[in-house]
Formats: sequence, C-alpha cells, structure tokens
Amino acid sequence: MNLYLTAIIPPPELSEQIDDIRKELSERYKIYAALKPPIHITLYRPVNVDESFENTLLKLLKPVGFKHSPFKQDLLNFDSFNIQTLFIAGVKNPLLSTLQKDVAAVFNKNKIDPKEVKGNTTFHPHVTIAYRDIPPDVFPKIWNELKNRKFKRTFVIDHFTLLKHDGKKWQIFKEFPLQKPEILQLF
Repeated sequence: MNLYLTAIIPPPELSEQIDDIRKELSERYKIYAALKPPIHITLYRPVNVDESFENTLLKLLKPVGFKHSPFKQDLLNFDSFNIQTLFIAGVKNPLLSTLQKDVAAVFNKNKIDPKEVKGNTTFHPHVTIAYRDIPPDVFPKIWNELKNRKFKRTFVIDHFTLLKHDGKKWQIFKEFPLQKPEILQLF
C-alpha cells in the first residue's frame, strides 16, 4: 500500500513565501510538524491505495482536468482550527469547490477510500503553516502574533497534483492540467 494525497501546489515563488513563514514559526516556537509536507491546499486527504491500483487511479483522476479551466485563487490572512492548526485561509471560491468535489467524487464513487468520511464534508481551503506539535500553552502566543498579521496573495490554479509518500516525505507523482476544451462558436 502506498499513501497518496491530492492537492493544489501553489507556484514556487508563493510556496517559498509561505515556507518562510513556516520556518519562522518553527525557529521561534520549536514546532516542526508543518515543515514536513509541501505547501498545498488539500483536495482529498491522504489515502492508502494498493500499488497495483496506481495506474487505475491516474486514469480515474485524469478526466477531472478536462472538466475545469484554469482560475485565480486568493489567499487571505491567517486563521485557525481550534488550538491545533494555524493556516493561511483560502478565500471561498466556487471554482475551487467544484474541483474539490470532482476529485472527491473519484475517490468516493470508485470506493478507493475505505475510510470515506460521511456527514460534514465541508471544504475549507487553506494552507497549513503549523499543526500537531503546537504545545497548548504556546498556541495563544502564536495566534496573538498572527491574528492581525496581513497576508494577501493571488495565484492561478492551472493543475492539481497527486502526491505519493515515499516513506519519508511527499513527492509529486503526477500533475493533472486543467484544460477544459473551449466550445467553438460558429456565429
């Protein structure tokens, strides 16, 4: 079994800016868990898939790209989930939400995820900058620093990515371009 994650990977320059924030927090507060994964917005959570199913998974995900055209996505300021996760918020975007639903449908309709989440599956786009190893007494200090800090960036989403965990870290396995065919208008 291999572990796969389906995500949006921001362009390198933006990823570097966000990684600098992660490193800054890591150095100042001795938190390291968020440094492990690449900068990303999760479209479908990590899931174990048998390696023999890998090619089928690629074939199932590929058509999703043909249903979507590239679009702009905004990231705006910092937010948190409880006292466990700090992130840069993705502005709600119907185009991103539809892409996420289409990717999730591949996993759900094809019964790829044995731990399929039922019930509240609200998509909350975000880029995690700290999580898991934040001591409860440190979280308020970090949050007080970030809650009024401004961050605003826009980038174009022109593909989504399937990442594969190699046992040590996530690697880009396959990128799926967003290339919805244009409808030709004759008149």
